[in-house]
Amino acid sequence: MSGTLKYTYKQAFSTINVIESPHKPTVQLYVEQKEVQDQEEVLEGSSVSLRCSAETLCSSPPPTLTWSSTPRIPFSESSRLQELISDLNFTATHCQHKVTFTCTITYQLQDENKTAQNNITLHVQYSPKNTSVSVIPSASVLKGSSLTLICSSDANPAVLSYTWSRESEGQLEQLQTGHTLTFSRTDWKHRGLYHCTAQNQHGIQNSSVLLDIQ
Repeated sequence: MSGTLKYTYKQAFSTINVIESPHKPTVQLYVEQKEVQDQEEVLEGSSVSLRCSAETLCSSPPPTLTWSSTPRIPFSESSRLQELISDLNFTATHCQHKVTFTCTITYQLQDENKTAQNNITLHVQYSPKNTSVSVIPSASVLKGSSLTLICSSDANPAVLSYTWSRESEGQLEQLQTGHTLTFSRTDWKHRGLYHCTAQNQHGIQNSSVLLDIQ
């Protein structure tokens, strides 16, 4: 072709408007340094690490990552080329069962901050906790009265069995299983220290109550 191509620019600059929200950070769960899925349950006492990561892109100043949870856990931060990382490292306890940990990335722009979040809910398996025995109407009743002992406990998975025993004059007598123990008509022989043992596949816990028949 002959001739010369010519271009005419009516403006000496271009304007780019970014309206899309920033991408969500990635949250990963590690147990004993091995990555697991969100819905997999963590055994109490395990070493847990929650990692939040996000691209730093080209923002200036660089974005920040923050964690929120109840109760709060200290976190550590590190950065790699074009990647920001924040880790939560702790030992799993029953108090963290069903606790949601939220990671938020914040980009500081000229006129406003842009944020995006991602979260993970921890599921912790643990042995029976807070096992207790309640007595209806009370632990001290008149001879001939009816009486019910109720055993309760918090466990995940739920308690598999409740076992009752009675200690009297140094002898331990196995009674029955089930979370309730009922006497329709109390007698002197029902005096003694009653033990309830709650058990699931992760352990057991005991609770006791002293019955006094008047």
